[in-house]
Amino acid sequence: MVTPVINCTRAFARGLGVESVAVDSSLNVAVLLFFFCPLVVCQTAPKPPDCTTLKYLRHKVACLCGTVQVCSGDICGRPSNYDLDDDIKVELRDRAGATTLDARTVGIETRERMCTTQAGTRVSCNTTERTFCFEGKRDGKYQLAFILFKNGTPQPAVRFPTNYSRNSGKSCNPVYMVEPSCPR
Repeated sequence: MVTPVINCTRAFARGLGVESVAVDSSLNVAVLLFFFCPLVVCQTAPKPPDCTTLKYLRHKVACLCGTVQVCSGDICGRPSNYDLDDDIKVELRDRAGATTLDARTVGIETRERMCTTQAGTRVSCNTTERTFCFEGKRDGKYQLAFILFKNGTPQPAVRFPTNYSRNSGKSCNPVYMVEPSCPR
């Protein structure tokens, strides 16, 4: 199978006045690379997504309470909209994220508020929020890890670093937007 290619290249090289030995050695390397590169590429395992990196920015208001939304891009919805279980677990971890200090299941709260219809009419409507709170913790640097579940199996945690201070003096109502699949 390789011989016709080599003979053809040798004839072409002789026509150009190139020595056959130089062509043979570089041709052999080229042929080997041509045939073995697809095998090497096909046998490398795909790199799994890195779900442990802290690619999220710190929230400007550091709180250990807040609201969780499951969002894909700018569209947010219930976890079941993304083929996930409705349960969300949030863990309070140490600064490095290695030790879980406390854990909660996110609670679902329904609130009544005023909404505006497409016609511009103000009406009363219900909104559902998924909330959590870790109270009585010391000031310091923590990570909030949000864990979604699919068929009862925990998915990789989405982590947000936070620098908590009880005396920050700012209002505390952050919304944590969690992707339905681990971070890209």
